[in-house]
Amino acid sequence: MSALVRLCGCLLCLLVIPAQANELTRLLEQVRAQVASDQRADAQRLAEFRADADRQQALLEQAQARLAAAEARQAELKAAFQANEDALTEQGEALRVRSGQLGEVFGVVKQQAQDLRGLVEDSMITARYPGRLALLDFADQKRVPTRQELEGLWYLLQQEMTATGEVAPFETPVVNADGTTQTRQVLGIGPFTAITAQGEYLNYQAGQLNVLPVQPSAATLQQAARFFAGNEDSLVVDPSRGNLLALLAQTPDIRARIAQAGLVGYIILGLGGIGILVALWKLASTLKLEFGVRAQLRKADAADSRNPLGRILLAGQRGRTTDETELRVDEALLKEAPLLERGLTLLKLVAAVAPLLGLLGTVTGMIGTFQSITLFGTGDPKLMAGGISQALMTTVLGLCVAIPLLFCHSLLAARSRRLLQLLQQKGLALLALQREQLSDAQEARHAA
Repeated sequence: MSALVRLCGCLLCLLVIPAQANELTRLLEQVRAQVASDQRADAQRLAEFRADADRQQALLEQAQARLAAAEARQAELKAAFQANEDALTEQGEALRVRSGQLGEVFGVVKQQAQDLRGLVEDSMITARYPGRLALLDFADQKRVPTRQELEGLWYLLQQEMTATGEVAPFETPVVNADGTTQTRQVLGIGPFTAITAQGEYLNYQAGQLNVLPVQPSAATLQQAARFFAGNEDSLVVDPSRGNLLALLAQTPDIRARIAQAGLVGYIILGLGGIGILVALWKLASTLKLEFGVRAQLRKADAADSRNPLGRILLAGQRGRTTDETELRVDEALLKEAPLLERGLTLLKLVAAVAPLLGLLGTVTGMIGTFQSITLFGTGDPKLMAGGISQALMTTVLGLCVAIPLLFCHSLLAARSRRLLQLLQQKGLALLALQREQLSDAQEARHAA
């Protein structure tokens, strides 16, 4: 039995050994194949590296060749530059020797030409003679001016002096207030002012004439139009060559002033309009009542219920006794008093609220001013101008509304009090008359 077992074990060993030998053979072949593949890849990478190295060497040689050529060119140019510098120095010295004192004269001429250029660029006369600045091009060139250029400088000076005293018409493109350009007939008054046929004043800026966005008064424009047509001997001229007239565009009109006040300003104006309407209505109603009372005074015997005095007289006539008449007259006076004083309270309220709103606008404007100071500092006063303008304009509007309304309230209140006093006087006169009639009747009865 044991022999049989050993025989089986030997058979199994004989079967396992060939299988392991086959596996080792396959693994060895795979390793050899992988090594061969790596060797081929390494050879390919080495060939690529050598090719790149050859290309880099070729590029290096080309760069070195260009550098050598550039250095040679630099040396050549440096030598030529030095030769030119030497030649210029020799020529300059020769020019200085030949010109003598004329060199200083030419320097003065160029300086005068540069100064004249600034004057001519800002002169309104340039609009009459466009292109004359080309005569001063030599001022920036490092060479001796020619005879023609010197004559051009003299001519330009003479032209500027002569045209300063001339009043001459000419045709030129004019930029209108809406930005459009139109060729118009213009009358130039020296270097100071230019006007159109409609009397519009022009300003010279950036080489062209512009219609001022804000013109002088209507009377001045009419005078300018008549002067252009030859029907006027005098004209308003800006001696600052248009600077003062240009400041008109920066001076706000009444509409711009109101806009500076902001929302508070519009509220004040709205209240002022309501107050004026109430004052006009109250004045008309008071005058109507006064006219009715005066008519009633002329007709004391015929009481009319369409006026306060007539209604008081009718109420007094319905009283049978003196006490009853007094009560009816007092009742009628109490009814008429609110009608006479109606609207005065609202008028007084508006007159009192308007300055308070102006103070509110002042406070809000100063708050905006201090916010600007906090954000931007005090370096630029223009940043604070908006808040200060609002503060001042709201105060002005509040006072402008309150002062007239206070006068209107005082006037209307005085007329209402005078009318009420007249009604009270006539009511007392009616009571006195009735008492006199009663006393006369009693005396007549006693006498009988």
